Amino acid sequence: MKTFPAALALAAALILSACYPPTTSHPVGTTAGLKSDPALSGLWVGKDADGKPGYFHFLPQSDGSITAVIVEGGDKPDADWMIATLTTATLGDKHYMNARLTSTNGKTEEGAPSGTVPVLYRIDAKGTLTLAMMDETPTKAAIKAGKIKGTPGQGDMGDAEITADPTALDGFFKSAAAASLFDKPFFTLHRVK
Repeated sequence: MKTFPAALALAAALILSACYPPTTSHPVGTTAGLKSDPALSGLWVGKDADGKPGYFHFLPQSDGSITAVIVEGGDKPDADWMIATLTTATLGDKHYMNARLTSTNGKTEEGAPSGTVPVLYRIDAKGTLTLAMMDETPTKAAIKAGKIKGTPGQGDMGDAEITADPTALDGFFKSAAAASLFDKPFFTLHRVK
């Protein structure tokens, strides 16, 4: 099991250690075109599923990616912060981020998976941004059932990786079957004005 120190702390909801969520060997949405979603740009504040505060600053880059600076909220000294590189894509009515952790607390991230972590995101009519990641158990089940090509990893908490080629990956992630792999939102955010 690979450890996941605070950073797609997104996924671990800003905790210092957890397992990496399932990854993909290719970014989701490659065939549809990866580009920066302007709806994400700017500073967002919110709470994770456990009620812990956090800040996400999405900074569009000239290469079409987004740099995300994620800072743990609250009043504790030495709050954790991390930087991730994101690409975004839309498949049907679903919006995905492909996240790759680059550093935590100013140190280059070592031991991170080579693929990307898919994040399903939604901005509702009130401007609330929700982020959800794939749940390990149904993802492993989908791989084992042959619904999508991948490796389920070792044991119950092994790191599942979806290895389907971009065309098959995007076809799957456009479907309702893929949406069922995502757990409830781990972060709910509102834009800082």
